[in-house]
Amino acid sequence: MTMAIVLYLVFVAGPVGTIVHELGHAIGAKWAGADKIVLSIGSGKVIHYSRWKTMSFCIRMLFFFGGMAYSERAVPYRREEAIVIAAAGPLISASAAVVCFVSYNLYPADYILVLMLFHLWIAIINIIPFHLKGKQSDGYVIYKAIAQK
Repeated sequence: MTMAIVLYLVFVAGPVGTIVHELGHAIGAKWAGADKIVLSIGSGKVIHYSRWKTMSFCIRMLFFFGGMAYSERAVPYRREEAIVIAAAGPLISASAAVVCFVSYNLYPADYILVLMLFHLWIAIINIIPFHLKGKQSDGYVIYKAIAQK
């Protein structure tokens, strides 16, 4: 793997993949009627903040270190709505991987392949249920919602 590909993975594919994944959650939250949606990419000092209606978008200095989507509404989400919101991130990531796969077959390039693999990795890792250091995967959120009575 060349240094250019590694830099591309860290500074382009990773953040793009994270944004796509978190936008999936935002779309799910919008569908569920969220009153407020916040997308935050990276960690550290805020370098960009914008707001559009009920949605806020924040990019932080270390934009290549993950992200999160947060949503809320006055009436708590029903179990089915929580499942849709949690599943939307991995579903959108998997869909983006399919788009990259088709693009790669039409225009083979290492950069498209890396982006496809990153989208696929995010989709698979996030659908696996796990709880680690206070963080929950999307799969764990789905598992908890299904396990509710």
